[in-house]
Amino acid sequence: MPEIGGGWNYIARLVSALGVGEESFNTYVCFVTSKSSSLVPDKTNFERIIVRLNSVSRPKRIFYENTILQLSARVHRLDLMHWFSNTMSIVSSVPCVVTVHDLQYLERPDQFPLIQRLYLRIMTTYTIRHASFLLPVSQYTAKSIKSVFNANYKRMMVIPAIVDHGFQPVDNKKVIDFRCKHDLPENFWLYVAHFYSQSHKNHKRLLEAYHELIKQGFIPWPLVLRGDDHGELNELKKLISELGMDKNVIFLPRLAEEELPALFSAASALVFPSLYEGGGIPVLEAMACGCPVIASNIPTTREFGGDAVLMFDPLIIKSISDTMRNFQEDLPQRLRFRQHAFERILCHRPEYIQKKIIASYNDAKRQPVLKGA
Repeated sequence: MPEIGGGWNYIARLVSALGVGEESFNTYVCFVTSKSSSLVPDKTNFERIIVRLNSVSRPKRIFYENTILQLSARVHRLDLMHWFSNTMSIVSSVPCVVTVHDLQYLERPDQFPLIQRLYLRIMTTYTIRHASFLLPVSQYTAKSIKSVFNANYKRMMVIPAIVDHGFQPVDNKKVIDFRCKHDLPENFWLYVAHFYSQSHKNHKRLLEAYHELIKQGFIPWPLVLRGDDHGELNELKKLISELGMDKNVIFLPRLAEEELPALFSAASALVFPSLYEGGGIPVLEAMACGCPVIASNIPTTREFGGDAVLMFDPLIIKSISDTMRNFQEDLPQRLRFRQHAFERILCHRPEYIQKKIIASYNDAKRQPVLKGA
């Protein structure tokens, strides 16, 4: 489902990376709905199987995954199945690898209904025990899997988010055209995150930190927000009005992916105050496009951003506001972080990650199939 946001982008780029270069000796059979069909590359070694199923219905999806899909795997003589969203089927007719994005339902249980937590606990436990190979999206997730489920690191390979080569600095004319199209100022702060009713994207503290800068007499760059409404947008707009910042905050509409490099290239800096991330894809996209980044001091930022990101405590408003002010005032610092980012992003490019994916597939095929009951 496209509305899963970062997860959708992660899957799209991973599947696309499988079609890069000389990997045409592998054949990929992709089971998709009409919505997810667009994820499959138009290449001769990729086959689409359209599943007539409303994937929003969890019971129907689970039934399909454990019956028809397993028969299809036999019919197509598959060597391996790749599950992209934390869990696999109970019945498995071929070896499986499973992408594990995070264990947020355990680490932030207040954000999940009880029934969903119970389901995820049962299915994640089953998946960790029975998958041939686990593909956590970060070392942080891998450590969490080890800590909670005592999984063997030898059955894991970290496959971080891919940033394709379309994400790079765009030329000045495209930047100017993008600014004119969306009526954006020459300098602005950018935050790319959906507006969830849960608090983990931390928009409120960011707005309060921005307001603190104004109260200090400092003139911060305008703040540009890009995200889809998942329950919090009206509340945030109300807060912006209460703080008297209607002229300081700009909301962008949904953009096509090909417009995102221009957005990141146009921004003066990305501020990313999220409290929890499995991968933090916008941080990587900004780094690839030469947009300097300040972000929350959380495990995934430390892992992927490292010395290319200036970090702050996302729970302390003063920490956010002080970091924004210092970063805005210090151009040489922003240029240093920009250069570090170009170096770090190389290990997120498709050709690098593709080798790791293929290696994990080959390792998984050598593992025995652990059939479910």
